[in-house]
Amino acid sequence: MKLKRQLPQYVIGLFVMALGIVLIKQANTGVSPVSVIPSALSNIFPLTFGNTTILFQLFCFVLILLVQRKVDVKTILIVPLSIVFGYIIDFYMLFISLGKLAVWLRYIFCLLGIAATALGIVIIVGANLMLPAPDALMRAVSATYKKPLSKVKFTGDAIWAVLAIVIELAVCGEVLSVWIGTVLSVLLTGKLVGVFGKCLPWLDLNKTK
Repeated sequence: MKLKRQLPQYVIGLFVMALGIVLIKQANTGVSPVSVIPSALSNIFPLTFGNTTILFQLFCFVLILLVQRKVDVKTILIVPLSIVFGYIIDFYMLFISLGKLAVWLRYIFCLLGIAATALGIVIIVGANLMLPAPDALMRAVSATYKKPLSKVKFTGDAIWAVLAIVIELAVCGEVLSVWIGTVLSVLLTGKLVGVFGKCLPWLDLNKTK
């Protein structure tokens, strides 16, 4: 019976989170840390942002297997989830274009994207099903090596950002994916997750009957 509430909430969370990621990307002010690698790859190879997101999440899935050294149902389900999530991102990319807006408006859309991403995280986590691959990887590292999740998340975000910078500088000669929007995402996403979690406690199906 609970699954009838979990699955719709989870799907809604995916669409909300994907919308946030695309808004940040299309604002062209720097993408969120979890999207810097897909963004960098889409700037280099003839692949869509959704396709590179799928590839990145499947890479994270492989890392999860190496870290956990075990497989369960939630881990396996990351694979179809990654594919669906990538297609949702490409769906939004077809209709959302913010390139011609004034700079200040693009930063407003960046902030809206950060808020949508945070809300999507709250909805997904509250559904108590599987996590998106990058988040599942951070949780697996935290659990396996007994490190605080906040520190693991910060380190992981920093690693993705540095890798994206190195890739784009090496191939494009300039940094395209890491900018002020990336910093804003790091500073604000966690705080907004806390705000939405407190304001919308009914989304947490772990605590509701």
